[in-house]
Amino acid sequence: MNVFFTLVVMELFVGGGGRLTELGPATLRMVLFALCLLASAYLALVRVRADYGLPLALGLVSAYLLVHLPAVAIGISQGSLPGDVTTEMQQSLYWLAAPFFAIALASPERVVRAALLVRIAGAVLAVAYLAAILGLLTGSLDYVEWYARLNETGEFSFRGESFFFYKGFLYLGISTIFFLALRSRHSTLWLLVVIAALVMTLTRGFILSTSIAALAMLFALRRWRAVGLAALIVSAAVFMMWIYLPSADEAVAVQREISNSQRGDDFAYMVEHASVGPLVFGAGFGSFINERINIENTFLWALWKIGVAGLVFWFLPLLLSARYFLRVPRATEHFPLACAYFFATVLIYVQTATNPYLNNPIGLSFALIALFSLRTLSRLPQPVRVTAQPRADAVPVPAAL
Repeated sequence: MNVFFTLVVMELFVGGGGRLTELGPATLRMVLFALCLLASAYLALVRVRADYGLPLALGLVSAYLLVHLPAVAIGISQGSLPGDVTTEMQQSLYWLAAPFFAIALASPERVVRAALLVRIAGAVLAVAYLAAILGLLTGSLDYVEWYARLNETGEFSFRGESFFFYKGFLYLGISTIFFLALRSRHSTLWLLVVIAALVMTLTRGFILSTSIAALAMLFALRRWRAVGLAALIVSAAVFMMWIYLPSADEAVAVQREISNSQRGDDFAYMVEHASVGPLVFGAGFGSFINERINIENTFLWALWKIGVAGLVFWFLPLLLSARYFLRVPRATEHFPLACAYFFATVLIYVQTATNPYLNNPIGLSFALIALFSLRTLSRLPQPVRVTAQPRADAVPVPAAL
């Protein structure tokens, strides 16, 4: 189980959209997803206990089907192409893996293991990206050949001739949160490496979501000195991303303008075409928003395609995670780990307002991992408070002690 869990999680953390490892007509992610379903079915029948979180997982899967299957029917009845409907539904099918993560993460040891794997994945992605940038800048990597190989995967997009974007770079931000929360030997060094790679992705959404989550977490941990340092780093990153680069590189400025315009046009389209029916029940999968099937803001996507119930459903992981997080006392030694999982989930929700990560396996898988990890952490034994009355001849203890 440990080996299989590690393989599943690492593929999710470093595999981006899953298309880098094709196995004939399928991908490694598809194969592992199918094995997760089989494993959870087997474990539920022969080994599961009442405290494994399976009822919650099955409830979430049932709610997912109850909310999303009507959107399939509405989309087909409205004349949407079956291929478009299937593609949209397929993106969110990773919800079906919730029982596997519920059973696997009932073990506190696997909760700790997942936290370690997040940090390893972030370090691997950071080193690989920085090495690739160095190769492109020095000419060790041929830009034309590099572009041709990466572009055909559909997982990468280029920003000029030296920088590029990979869908899996979301885990640079998530690993930043974990490196900040869980201090250990060399963690500061790796934190700086990951932050450097994160900034050099030139992705405003990543920097904004990571900054918000990191600052909020440091406040929760009451690490006031770190808050000041983090604020300085965030200020430098904001200056570089929002002021320096657009003024120094016209291509970056033009790309930003196009991106901002597209998001504004999507919102304006929804406001102009909104009506009670679609907002309540959804326009269905396969329906278009501003002549596009998908848009960057997942929350607007859910409201338009699935309706109010869909929007509420997609906030469930965050709400449930908050519920379990608040049950972990600050005095426990696993409070920093709980902070890492919860505020990394916050990162995903902030990020998905600008790029669609929550409604596909890249972000959804971590949201599920964090949810069931926090559930396990909230159920661990709490510190015992000594309430016995002091003896009459006991020596008073100074309040400072």
